[in-house]
Amino acid sequence: MWKLFRRLTTNVFRPIVSWYLKQDRTFTYKHLTLVVKKGVFHPGFFFSTKFLIEVIGKRELNSKTALELGAGSGLISFYMAGKGAQVTATDINTIAIEGLHLNNSKLNTNITIIHSDLFAQIPSQLFDYIIINPPYYPKNPTSQEEQAWFCGADYEYFYKLFEQLGAYVQRNTVIYMSLSEDCNVKQIAEIAAKKDYSFNLLEKKRIMGELNFIYQIVSK
Repeated sequence: MWKLFRRLTTNVFRPIVSWYLKQDRTFTYKHLTLVVKKGVFHPGFFFSTKFLIEVIGKRELNSKTALELGAGSGLISFYMAGKGAQVTATDINTIAIEGLHLNNSKLNTNITIIHSDLFAQIPSQLFDYIIINPPYYPKNPTSQEEQAWFCGADYEYFYKLFEQLGAYVQRNTVIYMSLSEDCNVKQIAEIAAKKDYSFNLLEKKRIMGELNFIYQIVSK
């Protein structure tokens, strides 16, 4: 029933969303107004970003170091910066990086922005928080836009993620990842387990018919 509802609403709204996202747009949430560049994951249409903010907002962020890995529009990063965190925002998409710099200037914030494929260009350091809203559909991306959705036909994104993650975490690092019932959570968790990480379900919420999850990733 829920899957049928989601399929029907997706078919109705997909052309509208596609048209709307063909140019830069502004988006306001939690008193933050951002420019969302064309071709960048839009937090107004896809709910994982706001769900992550709900969860992150329950934590003490003042003076904490935080990394948003694959920041897209940067809404999470700018929210955390507004709560006093020292934030690093990264993305593989050059258009997203352009937007992050633009909004950093417009909002008069001081987040660190790094163009990076996962951790490749991030200087060695330890973070208090790492926030990940990953691509999780198993297909090879063919464009910058598709890198926000597709993790590689064999889940290469997640193999690289859990291979590199350990160099940036300390004992008390809090790692949050957003996933949904549309992805193969079991397979992603199995990839993590190979590097001694476990998935603890923190919160779940059904949004527009889709069940969304926030997991806390814990080193074994």
